[in-house]
Amino acid sequence: MIDEWKYKGPIFDAHTHIGEPDAIDMMLKIEDELDTTAQIGIVHSKEGFEYARVKYPERFVFAKYLSLSDIAHYNVNPIIDDISRTKDEGYSLAKTWFGPRWRDYIEEVASDFRIDSPKLEPIFQALEDNRLPLLVHVADPDTYFQLHYQDVSKYGTKEENLSQLEAVLERHPRLLFQIPHFGAQPEIHRLVNLAKWLDRFPNIIIDTASSRWMARELSKDVTKARAFLLKYSDRILFGTDLSTNRGTMEYFESRYRAQRLLWETRVRNEPLPFEDADTKDSGGTFINGLDLPLTVLRKLYWENAARIYSRPEL
Repeated sequence: MIDEWKYKGPIFDAHTHIGEPDAIDMMLKIEDELDTTAQIGIVHSKEGFEYARVKYPERFVFAKYLSLSDIAHYNVNPIIDDISRTKDEGYSLAKTWFGPRWRDYIEEVASDFRIDSPKLEPIFQALEDNRLPLLVHVADPDTYFQLHYQDVSKYGTKEENLSQLEAVLERHPRLLFQIPHFGAQPEIHRLVNLAKWLDRFPNIIIDTASSRWMARELSKDVTKARAFLLKYSDRILFGTDLSTNRGTMEYFESRYRAQRLLWETRVRNEPLPFEDADTKDSGGTFINGLDLPLTVLRKLYWENAARIYSRPEL
């Protein structure tokens, strides 16, 4: 057991989801006990958004979901109108989600839909013109493509998913992109490509959601993972992907604990403190800590997100 963590300052969770008002209260009560004092809240409820703005005015940087259905059908005008109002409504960034399984939820999508289609260029240009950062999820763990996305004609390959986002990045060097889940590339063999992205595109940052994905993949080669974290320490934000609709202490604490073990300690072959559905039938997931220096931990947990999203030190 770890009685005391190396890092003892405030935590900025740059990737959380907020829903109804009562669930927000529960989330923040738990997070306060885990030293989280600021967070990006991806909004799933208008009522929850208004409640959080009033009751917790200093806590959140709000992210507004852009309509997946409109984007999927190339219906750009409502999205552009939405973007134009976003800051005035109290949001600081926009969010889109294109994990491959989005096709399971939206009907009558063209089989050749691509996020780098010229038809969607007005949306990215509107984000750029309004200086509105975009939190954009594209692709999923390699394990998902092995277990759930075997229908390549429907979901594409992971490489195809990533290449579409890369094309968008090339066209919009002045738009800030927050790419969650370590750019969807925490797998050790993908860190080379992720490094190329970070070197080529100074306008992208990545976050560390989700805990099991980070622990599972980065623990596989401590030397390479640690070197990556050290080199790109100014570009990585701590994030959990936690949601208000799962508001229990066990749920929250286990995800925080997994990442803190990964970033702060030298543990070896430590079992992930919750079940990893991707590996439960193949031996489970184990954490090998990266033992990052305190200077890097300060950037990861607070300084990077606070700088980018203009939050003062607490």
